[in-house]
Amino acid sequence: MFKKRDILFFTFYLFTAVLTAQTETNLYRQADKTELNPWVDSVYNSLSLDEKIGQLFMPVVESKSSWKTKIAGYINNQKIGGVLFSKGTLAMQAEMTNYLQSIAKTPLFVALDGEWGLSMRLRDAPRFPRNLITGAIHDEETLKQYGKEVARQCREMGIHINFAPSIDVHSNPDNPVIGSRSFGELPANVARQGIAFARGMEENGVMAVAKHFPGHGDTSEDSHRTLPTISHDLARLDSVELHPFQQYVNAGLSGMMLGHLNVPVLNTNGLPASLSINVGQKLLKDRMGFTGLTFTDGMAMKGVSNQPDMSVKALLAGNDVILGVINQEKEFQQVKQAVEKGVISPALLEEKVRKILTYKYILGVHHVKPIDIRTLNRNIHAPESEWTQRKIYDKAITLVKNNDSILPVRALDKNRIAAVAIGTPEQNTFQKWLKKYAGVNTFQAITVDSIAPLSDKLKEFDIVLISVHSVPAGGSTALQQMIKNAAKSVLVLFDSPYTLDNLKPATDLASSVVVAYDNTDFAQMSAAQAVFGGIGFSGKLPVSAGGFEVNSGIGTQKTRLSYSLPEEVGMLSESLQDVEKIALEGIRQRAYPGCYVMVVKDGTVIYNKGFGNMEYSSGAKVDAETVYDLASITKAAATVPAIMKMYDEKKIRLQDNIGKFVPETRGTNKANLTIRDALFHETGIVSFIPYYTTAIDPNSFNGPLFGKKSTLHHVRYAGAWGRTDYAFIPSFISDKPSGTFHLPVARDLYASNKMHQALLKEVIATELRSKTYRYSCLNFMLLKEAIEHISKTDLDNFVKDNFYKKLGAETLTFRPLDHMPVDNIAPTENDPFFRKQQLRGYVHDEGAALFGGISGNAGLFSNANDLAKLSQMWLNGGEYGGERFLSEETVNLFTKTKSSNSRRGLGFDKPDPRNNNASPTSPLTPVSVYGHTGFTGTSFWVDPDNKMIYIFLSNRVFPERSPNRLSTLKIRERIQDELYKALNKE
Repeated sequence: MFKKRDILFFTFYLFTAVLTAQTETNLYRQADKTELNPWVDSVYNSLSLDEKIGQLFMPVVESKSSWKTKIAGYINNQKIGGVLFSKGTLAMQAEMTNYLQSIAKTPLFVALDGEWGLSMRLRDAPRFPRNLITGAIHDEETLKQYGKEVARQCREMGIHINFAPSIDVHSNPDNPVIGSRSFGELPANVARQGIAFARGMEENGVMAVAKHFPGHGDTSEDSHRTLPTISHDLARLDSVELHPFQQYVNAGLSGMMLGHLNVPVLNTNGLPASLSINVGQKLLKDRMGFTGLTFTDGMAMKGVSNQPDMSVKALLAGNDVILGVINQEKEFQQVKQAVEKGVISPALLEEKVRKILTYKYILGVHHVKPIDIRTLNRNIHAPESEWTQRKIYDKAITLVKNNDSILPVRALDKNRIAAVAIGTPEQNTFQKWLKKYAGVNTFQAITVDSIAPLSDKLKEFDIVLISVHSVPAGGSTALQQMIKNAAKSVLVLFDSPYTLDNLKPATDLASSVVVAYDNTDFAQMSAAQAVFGGIGFSGKLPVSAGGFEVNSGIGTQKTRLSYSLPEEVGMLSESLQDVEKIALEGIRQRAYPGCYVMVVKDGTVIYNKGFGNMEYSSGAKVDAETVYDLASITKAAATVPAIMKMYDEKKIRLQDNIGKFVPETRGTNKANLTIRDALFHETGIVSFIPYYTTAIDPNSFNGPLFGKKSTLHHVRYAGAWGRTDYAFIPSFISDKPSGTFHLPVARDLYASNKMHQALLKEVIATELRSKTYRYSCLNFMLLKEAIEHISKTDLDNFVKDNFYKKLGAETLTFRPLDHMPVDNIAPTENDPFFRKQQLRGYVHDEGAALFGGISGNAGLFSNANDLAKLSQMWLNGGEYGGERFLSEETVNLFTKTKSSNSRRGLGFDKPDPRNNNASPTSPLTPVSVYGHTGFTGTSFWVDPDNKMIYIFLSNRVFPERSPNRLSTLKIRERIQDELYKALNKE
């Protein structure tokens, strides 16, 4: 037996001989030794023996006030070198930290056992996911960002050391203590991911401490309760357990924790590895080359706590810091006796204390600053935290099966989509976010067995998205039957990847399978985005499960808008904080009762916020679902894309005359107006006609319609005083709908085709002036007639079929009351003269109203999100959602061409750099920007230089159109100013 042991040890020595070079840690290498060494010398020389010994101890403490006296005793009596807080709140721990640092002669190390950040210990800290989720991430920059954010939060809390990452390889699914604390089952992945996370921390001033050396992944026992045994041979240890630790050492990282593990092949001789010189000194330091700080695992754990003289043994075994002993005074005295008796030599004591002081200096412990409790919560819960949480899940979501490349979902106009959520109530984040992309019909079932009644309802859908939210679903015949009945099915699991084992019959049947790892809001947000291509799938399974191999994961590309924070595109959330101030100023000044602001940068929605209400002092809050009357944005968002499509298909040319497509203009002064001139507003046509006069019966009243304010002219409308005792022409307008009166004008007002023909005739009969620039809605009324003549359908159906349905832009529509509840729509004007009612869901523009709500100049409604989809399609050069809508050449022609006579483009408005006061945009806006404004208080602007979209929607005409404080206060332009200022701060 003795010879066999010698052979094993000799084999081990040969095996590790190549690893004898000492690796200097990055933190030490980068330190300024000219300042570090004098500080260490000065402090060390000032320490008494007790104070030197005290530096070796770090008790585990709580932040409750009842612990204050106890911890003060540790500092005053045992001269401890640091503390590890176990649980509490942000404020409690910060207050205790301030107190402890104030009474310590030598500043204390403050440590965190935070494998997934502060929230592992502090209940009100931002919640980051467990390592098994981050183990799905193969983008090292994301993992470094995660470490960076954890470090930022630690520094805010006065924390210098984090006992993370756990780089134990999760090779035993029955492990009761590691499990989801591991990055996964492949040593190379664990090493790469743990190192990236650790680098993120250390590059931002917090020591990373890898654990649990030499590897706790393949045990079936918990070292908190007993001493687990690792029975593998050296070859296995080298290739699996030790591999991540060696890579960590080679990467120059600075902290290591020794676990309480019995590893016979390493000659632990029945001792925990944490107390074995063969492990802590000969293996870790001498052969693997580690030179940083070593810490024991908690010494109160059952795997070590019954050992006599455990602190002395730990120090002799190579540990520098003793963590969390049960009896601080007893252990302190035992170490002191060992020093006095020479068991621990003066040289060894000095080496350890100097190393501790060295890292105290490097980590800035010598510059202790009190934590500001007043700003702490805000600083911890900063936008960087939420962005990092989102980013982690974005990169982790894993697509393990994708038959026929169903995901990301395409052809939104051809596929009816349903979503069934199992184990979650009606309001769930996943389904809410799915609806950002398309009109998804949603269903819910609290248990998996209660889905059976839904099967028949789902037969009419082309794609069924089934999400399982942390409820037992394995073996469910109802789930399997639902998947069988679906034409195409996508199974999304908001649970551990190990649930794939129980769900194998369901995953075998499903067309696509997505693993989202947990049921948090962030997981649901990311999964919804990935399903529709807002983000690409890039995660890979960190473990083998359900017949899927480790590292399984199908990559996809981003094809649609994603949703995040400014940090995602290199901007700072705080740089946009004045946007809210300006938006709220408009509400206070009664420029509008509410508004919505959206900003898209690089294909990501980075600002997405509603302010105020739909009505002053009452009504629903403005939110992402609020739909607004876009007014003249219709020109750019409906008429222009329709013309672009027809131009692409060679059905229309810019030099074509209007008369070629609008028969009613032939023989009139409008026949030879060109499409190009109409788009530029250079036809010479008048700016405006009083459309409503066409509908009013002149024989129904005596005298003028408008006059001085009087009992007769008693209502103010459009800046004038009008009378209301008139009647409409009976063949034009009715208060009841019918086959004849089928064009909705307003509530209980319907127009006939004769009304349409009469108004078109009035438009055509207007005089023409010189062909210089004159903005006129009449140009776009004629363009709409041309579009409908060519397409043989109305403008609404044409743009829906060719654009809006494919974009998933459900709210981008004419006649919104045909498609959504009135409560979703912001009201516009209370019209006392023409329609004699509060307008809501009916177009504000009088001409568009008399055309039945569909016109080339106005009539379009939308929320900000759907308008952004159209804008992003242009910004993408005519593509969106994996489909091509327009050729890139056509998009460039229409968005880049500018009139030589005005600021106008081909249907788009543009900045006016020569006259900032007249420009519809911020003075900081590039000349390449295109978009449009709307009379009702709307605007959108697309910036191809900065790949940015800015949308502002409001109902500034509520309850009346005057005064126009939105314009006088320049709210839209000032918000746009803030965007460009923020870009310059990147």
